[in-house]
Amino acid sequence: MRKTLPVLFLFLFIPAIFFGEDKDYFSDIGVTKVERDIDAVDFSIKSLSGKQYNLSDFKGKVVLLNFWATWCGPCKSEVNDIDTLYRTLKDENFTVMALDIREKGKVIRKFMNKNEIDFPVYLDDTGNIASQYGVNGIPTTFIIDPDGKVVGWAVGPRPWGSVSSVALMRSLMK
Repeated sequence: MRKTLPVLFLFLFIPAIFFGEDKDYFSDIGVTKVERDIDAVDFSIKSLSGKQYNLSDFKGKVVLLNFWATWCGPCKSEVNDIDTLYRTLKDENFTVMALDIREKGKVIRKFMNKNEIDFPVYLDDTGNIASQYGVNGIPTTFIIDPDGKVVGWAVGPRPWGSVSSVALMRSLMK
């Protein structure tokens, strides 16, 4: 029995010390954590492929809601990271809703093909949805939990493809 206690200690407590169950992945990637319940504003939008969606269609999943445009330098700098995150988690309870603001589908398709980007893109062709979310600059990203609550937000590019980002999204999945 005495020999099993140190081994048990190693398996039970050392991972928590090094990997921290309370690790703040929000801070690691520079995302502001929302401290109170805020319902995500539901909206209806067309995808780049022309299909109509509502944000509420994705209830039960973690949603990375990203407002961007193809002409935006900081947006361009994070699209590959968003794509890495999407490819890593797309088969789990996770999705990306990348809302391109006020651009034509033809321009977006060309950009997506050139950069070999697979994450889903939606057309906020009037900018109304961005206004509903108070977006003043792009990229702006909101993280929405499976219950439809905004749990974090960030203005500017972030390392979405990082280990900490993947860990954050997985920690929010139920």
